[in-house]
Amino acid sequence: MQVIYRPSGRAREFSLLAINHYRGCSHGCTYCWVPEVTHNPDFYTKQSAKKDVLLHLRKDALRIAGTDERVLLCFSCDPYQLLNDELNLTREVLKILRANNIPFQVLTKGGMRAVPDFDLYGPYDAFATTLTFLDEDMSREMEPGAALPENRIRAIELARQKGIETWVSLEPVIDAKQSLEIIKRTHEFVDLYKIGKLNHRQSTINWRRFGMKAIALCRRLNTDYYVKNDLAQYLDGFPFCSVDNRRVKR
Repeated sequence: MQVIYRPSGRAREFSLLAINHYRGCSHGCTYCWVPEVTHNPDFYTKQSAKKDVLLHLRKDALRIAGTDERVLLCFSCDPYQLLNDELNLTREVLKILRANNIPFQVLTKGGMRAVPDFDLYGPYDAFATTLTFLDEDMSREMEPGAALPENRIRAIELARQKGIETWVSLEPVIDAKQSLEIIKRTHEFVDLYKIGKLNHRQSTINWRRFGMKAIALCRRLNTDYYVKNDLAQYLDGFPFCSVDNRRVKR
């Protein structure tokens, strides 16, 4: 069994390599695409570690040791969901990656749960969080098991203070105004924003207007950004320059 794999489709825009060491997720995000795609009715209620995942990871790590492609944790689960408090498996995964000189990037809504592992980050690693809302009530309603927005913001701020590269996923965009406010609120300690849209459900957002505003805001604040393809298709004729952080320069 290969643990480190190459994502396809929309996921590939985030990372060229990835690991999902848990099955299921306790965050319960109502907009999550994973339960539908994986046909897992117990996704929100039953979580587990994948069998012998560290054993297989050690083999995979030897195969790609020294790569310049960052490995992302995670796409189909969250590395700092509640189960990780018990198993602490994410820390063991990061240790193996570091031991094999494999750069990684952690994407989580676990907020401050991730902070104890910051000591494992090297100069080529990155910490990221998904920020959907600033409004706590909306967050509790739509992502009830995830850390609240301010908790996530504090975690990414601490990462930056420790010299760790940081980025924020602005996807899904459910409330365009809040997504723009997130950039204003966090730009002083976020190195890159990956800006997408809302998929898998209907929206009344004017995506061209939102995309143009988000890019203009990043430019004004002198902050790097990456516009995902789903949003870029609405920006025909509007120039922008995306920054790709999926590889490292050694």
